[in-house]
Amino acid sequence: MTDKKTYYVSISGKRVEPEPSINDQLTVTATQKEIDELQLLLDQIQRDDEKTQFRAPIPYKSADHDEATDKFNEDIIKVYDTVYAIGTKETRDHIRQMNILPKLQDPDYNYPGYER
Repeated sequence: MTDKKTYYVSISGKRVEPEPSINDQLTVTATQKEIDELQLLLDQIQRDDEKTQFRAPIPYKSADHDEATDKFNEDIIKVYDTVYAIGTKETRDHIRQMNILPKLQDPDYNYPGYER
């Protein structure tokens, strides 16, 4: 049996910590394996972010046709989906209010574990 512990996730800081800090954080309850997987996703959005930042100052480069931006958007959704799955009730409520996860935008979706 694996033990779940409480962790604090800073998506903007792209890190997971065992103790709360003054940064923006979402609270999750997870196993070490789940936290390791989440950290891999956070590392990926860090790499995505680094790729997109170099394109931002180019005035003729439209972000809506940029593969790097699309990749970042896909990966950030994966992060929020993972945090939602292991998050506390408050964290899930916050993410639900953000209206960022497609699976929560349509109540007809029938995902395993979908909240009733």
